[in-house]
Amino acid sequence: MDGIEQINGVNLFVRRFGDPTSPMLVVIHGGPPWDHSYLLPVAELADVAHVVFFDLRGAGRSDHDVPLQPDLIADDVAALIRRFGATRADVLGFSYGGGVAMRLVEQHPSVVGRLILAATTAYGDFEPEIPPERAALCREVPPGDGARAMAEAALPVTIWRLDRAAEWRAILAGIRFSRAWDKPYAEGTLKPARPPDAPGVLRRWGGEVLILHGEREMTFPPSVARRLHAEVPGSRLELIPEAAHMAHFDNPSAWLAAVREFLRG
Repeated sequence: MDGIEQINGVNLFVRRFGDPTSPMLVVIHGGPPWDHSYLLPVAELADVAHVVFFDLRGAGRSDHDVPLQPDLIADDVAALIRRFGATRADVLGFSYGGGVAMRLVEQHPSVVGRLILAATTAYGDFEPEIPPERAALCREVPPGDGARAMAEAALPVTIWRLDRAAEWRAILAGIRFSRAWDKPYAEGTLKPARPPDAPGVLRRWGGEVLILHGEREMTFPPSVARRLHAEVPGSRLELIPEAAHMAHFDNPSAWLAAVREFLRG
């Protein structure tokens, strides 16, 4: 089920999979200039959830000429959940979307059932851990070339399975990248995706949290996942073997199994 939904005065492109009477799982993609399409493997969870994807405001087929901030996206997600008849939903936030998911918990705690934080971080005080041999494979992107060029240049850091690079490039070719986020980023007016004191937000909320991370992650090293797990009592940590930032691509069977088990639990 695909279509445009007007949420908070913004037209958002939405795709849904599975039985609408099943528990809802809302997927918040990263980027933010990417669209949702690279996360479509999550649709395989339609056997246990009503899976709802959407393009963030300023991305994909959603409105671009609108205010762009992560707290506004969090408001959009809360309204989207209610639009489809739910009072609360499970939420999967990937990368930048993970930060937005934590803002959603802060701004609208009652609408979040269980939370999955995938390939993301609650912190700003860390450095990427990129092996020299991987860094040597990345190419520099001239300023202004945009998100597509950056995504293609960062491939050796984004995925672990370089033998599947052609498959990942095919996925990138199908993404509708946006330039709408360039302006607030360049102006320095864009807030961080995550809220201040994100671990504290999760502790005060007290809901179930799955921290899902590639064991070979280089952008947000596994140490940030372990740190959040230690700071949020009751959280679950799953490190996906032989997987980097795009762990759902590198090791889809293990990644989906971890999410499915969490949702069923």
